Amino acid sequence: MASDKEKYFNFPIQLLEGFLLNDKQVLNDILYYAIYKHYLDYLGYGNKKLAIKETKIFFNVSLADDNKSLERGEILIDSLPSNSPMVGLNLSIFWDYYKNEKTEFEKVTLLGFLAIKSILQNKSYCKITNKYWLSRMDGKTKTVSEYYELSNSLKKYNVPYQLRKIKAELEQNWNLKTVSGRGFNVSFKMSLIALTYEVLKRRKKYKDEVLRKQKNEAKKKALQQLYGTQPKRNL
Repeated sequence: MASDKEKYFNFPIQLLEGFLLNDKQVLNDILYYAIYKHYLDYLGYGNKKLAIKETKIFFNVSLADDNKSLERGEILIDSLPSNSPMVGLNLSIFWDYYKNEKTEFEKVTLLGFLAIKSILQNKSYCKITNKYWLSRMDGKTKTVSEYYELSNSLKKYNVPYQLRKIKAELEQNWNLKTVSGRGFNVSFKMSLIALTYEVLKRRKKYKDEVLRKQKNEAKKKALQQLYGTQPKRNL
């Protein structure tokens, strides 16, 4: 059996909604969702009691009421689209936040971490905007049109100082690598040097393409000046 550090509670990003207001409720729902999802896999063998038993063993959890936990998990799964963006929360981090009191900044840092993970998925790196990042932190699947659409509890973090502070914490203690530009590039897999190289390479490719188009346009205009506009033939 894999260790707890290699196991995750996988859940839709929408479950993060309201985390800054009631973190325990959100964490409970993440637990119930993941438990029920895993339970369904075991249920394929046809034994409900064995399915919940094996699920609890797999995650090394005990439940106050198995039936109520499964009922809540079923409600959550049925209420959310099957194609929702998913994210995985390491069990060690989950239980740290579940069992220990956290400051609001520690909570918003976790939201920032999970939001980026949900955007990256299996990609080595990608470019995102602050608006997209905050939207995912708020449990939204798509980027909000305007910042006022964010929840009140998250709006106060939509200032450069707070965003830089969250990014710095993720870089220092959560293994995130970032390279800024128009938006910012993020990676958990690449080194800072490797990420910077990819960003610069992409910028060079873009600049080369712009230059090529400019040269073609300049050539076209120069030819028009040189030869003039060809008169239309009368039929």
